[in-house]
Amino acid sequence: MATDDTAADLPPRPDPETGQPVPPDAPTQTAEGYNEKKPSRVPDPPPGHGPAWAHFREKRYLSWLGGLIPVALVAVAVIAYDGLSAIKIWPVWIILAAVYGWTVYVGRVNVVTAGSDWLKIRKYWVNTYELTKIEAHANGPNQPTVSLEDRERSVEMTISLIESDRTLWNYVYLGMRHSAANGAQINLPAQGTWPELAEAARNARSPGKD
Repeated sequence: MATDDTAADLPPRPDPETGQPVPPDAPTQTAEGYNEKKPSRVPDPPPGHGPAWAHFREKRYLSWLGGLIPVALVAVAVIAYDGLSAIKIWPVWIILAAVYGWTVYVGRVNVVTAGSDWLKIRKYWVNTYELTKIEAHANGPNQPTVSLEDRERSVEMTISLIESDRTLWNYVYLGMRHSAANGAQINLPAQGTWPELAEAARNARSPGKD
């Protein structure tokens, strides 16, 4: 992928230290999430990069409530297999507690942050203006995911998660558009999900573009 930004016809790249100009609104596929106002743990920016301008961490009570869904499914499966008497067996309660704890943990550990030119989930991050590959995956019955890869690193998360905070998504998506214009590989599902990426790539390859 080219490292020089050839996307002169795209909205300008925000300054890493000020976040200005603010990116335009990005297209979305999912509803906005219920963001925790100030997470107790916000990961530090990647080394050599500016501060975070947006974050997402699901509200605590939603993680607690969401944890009940797989517990209920497991409980129904156990009862269907062994009858109501299964709830009297103490190992079943240990299994249900473990399922609940793990589900809540997964929901709470996924803190997503973004600066002008970077995206980070937990300890994994990418430079959003130096992406070499942008992919979307349907994943069968599971939630669709997006995979972003730069020259050294990669991150993957559900589309609903990356779009959960609109400000965060606006910063990330603008970087994706610039990366597409600079030669990032975009798979067909990603082109169908975000047509602007395919258009930016086509414009970069059109006659008259270096």
